[in-house]
Formats: sequence, structure tokens, C-alpha cells
Amino acid sequence: MVRGQKDSAIEVTVYNAEKVWPGTTLLSDHHHVGSPRVIEVNMLGEVTWQYVLAEDFKQYTNPGQDVERLANGNTLLVMPGEGIVEVSSEGDVVWSHMDEKVSHDADRLANGNTLYAFGYNDGLEDAQAKEVTPDGELVWQWYAKDYFNKEPYVNLSRNGWTHTNAVERLENGNTLISPRNFDLLVEVNSEGSLVRTLGDSMLVDAHDPEFLSTGNILVSNQVRPHEALEFDPDTNKIVWRFVPPYPQIANSFSVSLADAKPVMMPIRDVDRLPNGNVLITGYPFIIEVTRDGEIVWQLQYTDMESVVEGRSGSNKGPSYGFYKAQRISVTQ
Repeated sequence: MVRGQKDSAIEVTVYNAEKVWPGTTLLSDHHHVGSPRVIEVNMLGEVTWQYVLAEDFKQYTNPGQDVERLANGNTLLVMPGEGIVEVSSEGDVVWSHMDEKVSHDADRLANGNTLYAFGYNDGLEDAQAKEVTPDGELVWQWYAKDYFNKEPYVNLSRNGWTHTNAVERLENGNTLISPRNFDLLVEVNSEGSLVRTLGDSMLVDAHDPEFLSTGNILVSNQVRPHEALEFDPDTNKIVWRFVPPYPQIANSFSVSLADAKPVMMPIRDVDRLPNGNVLITGYPFIIEVTRDGEIVWQLQYTDMESVVEGRSGSNKGPSYGFYKAQRISVTQ
């Protein structure tokens, strides 16, 4: 295990070495609103790498910051309302694409292009998904208005029209898009034509869907309480679901359940790990769970009372918690 530096802001409270998928975890952390950062931690919660956002990238009321470790060892970061940057392990910006209409999610594609989403305060005339070359040339975009400029969608408005929060390029060349406000997912082809909608009448405020090798979809489903959900998109059959044990987690925070409830949710990120476990990122915690629902790793903030106060005091200002995380395998 790569050792790092202890960080007083975070701690690992659960670690079952025999059942976890070992590696480091890359995550965005906004517990200190004036100093948002991206950190990489080992299984003990020690920080092995850190990138503190530049001043130009801090001004956003709800940091929907996606982070991705690339094959070249660099890290791709979404700076909502500003653009996308790629930083080296030394913290140098080696590539950037500035576009104020970016939020939530960006992926580096196999051809070197970058695919990204826009959904925060998007309007009817905006493109919700774009693809650009390394030189910044726009080569593909998708407009929700081409298919959803009708009831019951056209008059929706909650932090934007669609509030699209995720895009994923599939192996068949199609693109999976998550327009949160529509309570469904869409698959579109390379021409932008709608292939199908997914999860209709099942999903609520979906976040971070991913197609699995089985053909199923794993997604954060923000019903009450929020859950990680795996379903068959052809039948809508639920294959697996996990609702975090909120009372148990509240107890680990050393705060009352009533005080903890406002900060338990949302769950915004769910990732299937190679051993079948699922990495779940909540507002104040990141947990790894087995298929049987056992929590085998848990990272959380040490000062939960301050997190609770910051979240429940306004809930209209900056986000103070985790947003997304990526487990980086020891062999990756």
C-alpha cells in the first residue's frame, strides 16, 4: 500500500481488508468552501495526492466536480461554469477547454476527445452534451429540445430545464445521457437521434448511470431515501438495490439521526468495482459495499457537527461535501 499523509478533515471508520477492492480513491472534496480540492487517499484515508483548485475555478455555488484519473497518469477535472482541465501529477495544467456551459461530468474518450455534460441552469436552446477534440473543436452535440420540447417535459424547471448531470459514450458508439429533471435516461446514436429512453417510471433524479458488462444499468436513484440501483433496461426489472443504513451511519458520525438526516443525502455517484462491490459517494461519506450489502470501507469527515451545521443552516449556498469518487486499482 502506498502510504500518505494523515488529514485531520477525514477518517476511515470501516476497513475490511479481506473484502475490499484495494487501491486508492480519487475524490473531490468541498468541506472547506474557500479551498475546494481534489485528493487521492489510500485505504487508510491517508492523502497520497492533492490538487487545490486555482482561484479562478472556485466560484460555483454547487460544485458538481467530476474527477477522473486518465491512463497517462494525469487527472481530468470538471470546473462547473468554467471549463475542463487536465492536470499532471505535479499539479500543472497540461490541457484545458474553457466553456461556461459545462457542469457535472466529463469523460476522456478513446480517440482523445472529451465528452461533457451541461445541465446547471440550462435552457431550451442549450446543448446538453458536447464532444470536443484536443484542439477544442466541437465535433458533436446533442439537444434535448429535439425530442423533449413537448409535455410533460417542456415546462420543467429546477436548476435548469433538464439539469443533465451525466454523459457516457457506450461501446456501440451511442451515448447515454442523464437529464435529471426528466426522471429517465436517454440513449442517442452518433447522429443524435433518440434510440430509446430508459428507466421510465422507475427513476427519480437519476445521477451517474453506467452501463455494466451484463447490459444492466447501475445508477444513483434519488427516491426517498436515496439508493444505489441496478436494473435491466430492457425490462425495468430491479436486479440489485442498496439503501445505505442511515441510522447506523448517523451513529458513526456521533450526531443524532435527526441532525444527520439533512446531510445524509444526496447520493450522487455509484461505481461497480472489479470484485463486484459498489463504491457509493454520499454527501458526507464514501462507502464500499458488497453485493450482500455489507459496508467494507467507509471514509467520512471527522467534524460531522460542522458539516451538519453547514449543510442544514442554509442548503442554498455552496456544497460542503463529497461529490464523486473513483477507485484506482493498485495495478491501474
